[in-house]
Amino acid sequence: MNLTTDPIPHLLKKIAIPASVGMFFNTMYYIVDNFYAGMLSSTALAGISLAAPIYFMGIAISIGVGQGTNALVGNARGEGRQDLAEQIAGRALSFAWLSAILIGLTVLFFASDLFRIMGAEGEYTQYAVHYLSIILPTLALSAHAMAANGILNSLGDTTSFRNSLIVAFFANIVLDPLLMFGFGWGVYGLAAATALTQLGSAVYLTLKVRQSRLGQSLSLSNLRPNLGQYHALFNQSLPASTNMFFIALGSIIVTSAVARFGENAVAGLGIALRIEQLVLLPTVGINIAVLSLVSVNFGAKKFERMEKVAFDAIRIGTLMMVLGGIVVFAFARPLIALFTSDSHIIEMGVGYLRVEALILPAYVLSFVSGAVLQGMKRAAIPMYFNLVRQLLLPSLFIVFSLVILETSIFGIWWSIALASWLTVSVQFMHMRGLVRQPISP
Repeated sequence: MNLTTDPIPHLLKKIAIPASVGMFFNTMYYIVDNFYAGMLSSTALAGISLAAPIYFMGIAISIGVGQGTNALVGNARGEGRQDLAEQIAGRALSFAWLSAILIGLTVLFFASDLFRIMGAEGEYTQYAVHYLSIILPTLALSAHAMAANGILNSLGDTTSFRNSLIVAFFANIVLDPLLMFGFGWGVYGLAAATALTQLGSAVYLTLKVRQSRLGQSLSLSNLRPNLGQYHALFNQSLPASTNMFFIALGSIIVTSAVARFGENAVAGLGIALRIEQLVLLPTVGINIAVLSLVSVNFGAKKFERMEKVAFDAIRIGTLMMVLGGIVVFAFARPLIALFTSDSHIIEMGVGYLRVEALILPAYVLSFVSGAVLQGMKRAAIPMYFNLVRQLLLPSLFIVFSLVILETSIFGIWWSIALASWLTVSVQFMHMRGLVRQPISP
């Protein structure tokens, strides 16, 4: 592939499809968790749905470290400094462990307080605590895998992580029922299955690093902590992690509002979010493709081509999300019913999905605009828009709808829709103005 000369639609497909395949299996992994939790009980399903945004706060660190590792190791290799690339790669792995252990234990310590802030009460909060008591202390396994993936990505290897996600998905199908029902561990078994698959991914990706041109990064001297390189990794990882934190905090705000309507509402939201993630998978691949293409063409000063990347991606993504929205709206009930037979949970999930079907094209504008701005070395701008879209406007609209207007749970769903469309419209116009009058790197 030549990212500066090949046809843009071909490149978008070539880059986006493999990324989407990997994320499909990653999303299906957690759908399997929801499925087996629902078999245990509706209360257990509500518990892991409640725990999801808390867990995501920890995962945010892992994602940020992976992206920061990719950038710093790639820069060092581009400069021809093999020794520096190996040092940063090794320090990234030890940094991932230290940061993940610290964050995981901190989040676990405050988990019960977070549930109280969210207004969640009842037996299902205990299921959430049981799940987090296993998954958060073992967060370092996920962080290690993400850092190792960042090292491999800097070498152009994106298939290893995809393969690990596929294997983890099938392993999870076996481990979940074995540990939950065979060993009688319940929700603890669900979390233990995740920890085991993350261990397997970490080992596999470490072996791939060992076999790569950066194999020496695993030497003890390169793994030893270094404050200077830790500082560089922190600075590079922070923006990506912050965006993930905003998403997690936004989920907590929505979940706390939904918790006012009971555990069935929380369980219905949890199922609906997994279905939504599946529908959004093509936009995740498009986001990765746009970032790659815009970054290269911005560096090559091919600004007209950069603009074409943005608008081709929006056209393709919008078409897919309109079709996806039609399917979700029409089949919301049978989709939710795949995971539970509880009529109250089904009604809650259906309500969310049918409103969310109208928001799907907005996510295309948000993801593409954010990727373009990141590719133009303006990574802070998408972070500010995410702050508004994920936290500020939803909080304002939800309080207004529930407290002032005293609406039903649909007030929450429409608050999300309004906040999303208002924010992404402004973000898109901002991106369009910058991409048409770019500042040369």
